[in-house]
Amino acid sequence: MDATDARDRLDTLAAGFMEAKVLLTGAELHLFDHLTGAGATAAGVAQTIGATVRGVEILLDALVALEVIDKLGDRYRNRPAYAPLLVGDGDGQFAALLRHRAHCFRGWAHLEEKIRGEADRDDDRSVIRDPAANRSFIRAMAAVSGAHAAALVDHLDLDGVHTVGDLGGGPGSYLLAMVARQPEIEPYLIDLPLTLVTTRALLAEAAAGQAIHTVAWDFYHDPEVPTALPPFDLLFLSQVVHAESSARNADLFARLAPLLTPGGRLVVHETTLEPDHTRPREATLFAVNMVAMTDSGRVYTAGEIAAWGEAAGLVCARWDHLGPRSCLITLRRPKATR
Repeated sequence: MDATDARDRLDTLAAGFMEAKVLLTGAELHLFDHLTGAGATAAGVAQTIGATVRGVEILLDALVALEVIDKLGDRYRNRPAYAPLLVGDGDGQFAALLRHRAHCFRGWAHLEEKIRGEADRDDDRSVIRDPAANRSFIRAMAAVSGAHAAALVDHLDLDGVHTVGDLGGGPGSYLLAMVARQPEIEPYLIDLPLTLVTTRALLAEAAAGQAIHTVAWDFYHDPEVPTALPPFDLLFLSQVVHAESSARNADLFARLAPLLTPGGRLVVHETTLEPDHTRPREATLFAVNMVAMTDSGRVYTAGEIAAWGEAAGLVCARWDHLGPRSCLITLRRPKATR
């Protein structure tokens, strides 16, 4: 690579945020909701959403340049291919995913401050405290998990499983897939009280949603196990541990191990890094997201996750890499010996 190519590559990397922010802003302002049918003028959209005509017009023109929407005369309208994804919460909650990424963008804008260890200036908009941010986050997780839940559940052995607990289960995508595969299981979705508001709304839209018990438990901070929870043949923990420190995760695993029946399993689904922490590329960028968006989270290796279980008395049965952002680590509670 010569000097010109090197400069061009770095310049392209540095400018990458611009196109992303145009799309994310359109989603966060719900612009696409007003561009259905015959579309609308910039002035009409600005009046409806309470914004400046100048800002809306420039943003809409940029979306036209990005080939996300069309412009005919002074009217803008959604492109048919993208409209289902961008209007409302979008098919598969995709627009909600974009709004969550807009929330993340604000954290990334202050990444250097987080790396220096300075206080979070946007803590009041945390996804675990702010209802609007939490709703967007959980619906974004529905977009992410719903797309591959059935395929992932195909990798879980549900033979002999009667009770399943999904810790931090959010939208319930994985439990719905498990119930579809094995209707006789007794499923419990365990999450924060604020999250369960959106969870219950999403489950009400699913035919099998009424079969799922929802239980409020802040399992990282509250050591008391809710009395509503039975012993579990399978505990499922998907994309949760990356938001917390190694010490907190080790403590959590120590408290979860006694909740398993003898021979029961704790299956952890996570984004994982290779031992040198530089691969895969998607996981390294997600680790940076944890610096931007959490106080102590990071992306771990499968071996690091397995070690927490082993310290809690569990046996690491296996781990399976399903993709650059998907690894299943299976930890088993030993059966009682005579």
